[in-house]
Amino acid sequence: ELMSLYFYKDLVRVFKGTPFHDSVDSVFKKIQSTLPPQALGYLDQVQSVFHVGIKPYRDYAQFREILSRVNRAAVERRRVEMVYHSLRRKEKTLRKVDPYKVWFYDGTIYLIGLCHLREEVRMFVLDRIKTLNLTDERFTIPGDFNLDDFMRHSFKVMHDELYTVKVRISPDWARWVGEKIWHESQKVKKNGDGSLEMTFRVAGLDEIKRWVLSFGPEAFVIEPPRLKEMVRSELQKSLGQYARVRIYGDVRDESRVV
Repeated sequence: ELMSLYFYKDLVRVFKGTPFHDSVDSVFKKIQSTLPPQALGYLDQVQSVFHVGIKPYRDYAQFREILSRVNRAAVERRRVEMVYHSLRRKEKTLRKVDPYKVWFYDGTIYLIGLCHLREEVRMFVLDRIKTLNLTDERFTIPGDFNLDDFMRHSFKVMHDELYTVKVRISPDWARWVGEKIWHESQKVKKNGDGSLEMTFRVAGLDEIKRWVLSFGPEAFVIEPPRLKEMVRSELQKSLGQYARVRIYGDVRDESRVV
């Protein structure tokens, strides 16, 4: 139980400077004050050998006020009015949102809720919320809304058209990749040469494209053709950046090297 408690305390280090971290830290100190010396000694041993690492993550201390307001609005079921700056748009938009969930994933905090501007459930990156105020309007979360169902097809967080994706993993990397569950739709077939054929059913292609690229030549897209072309295009852009490289202080045009 003490190890579980310390695991959670270590996990929320990424929220340092926010109400989440402050609350957990306060609870932890209160529990420590009631423990006998033997238990405190064991806890010191746990702290010295057990560590949770989460990278990358944002410094959410600077978003303390917005995070506190979002959390309060979600708990009290109060609609919020906020100015949001989407990554893909230059202009900021004013939106009214019913905050269903505050979700932390892969180093980022998201607000998930009904966007009245778009008239559908959307995800908002918390650190892209420029201003946020609670209104006196109340809302009710639909009984059929479920976060796991909402995120079911996302390879990470993207919501988009569904695709069936097949990727071949080289024999050298097959064991490491095959030991992990990357997505709940994942199906794995081992080939005779030791390679793996992995099949996914995911929303959108951008996120799984980055996953494929992270393995370099150890991963090859079998289908769909659109994803294969996206990966090929990204690799060509990367190669283009290395067309001119600096070797021993001299700039050398690699495109002319044979």
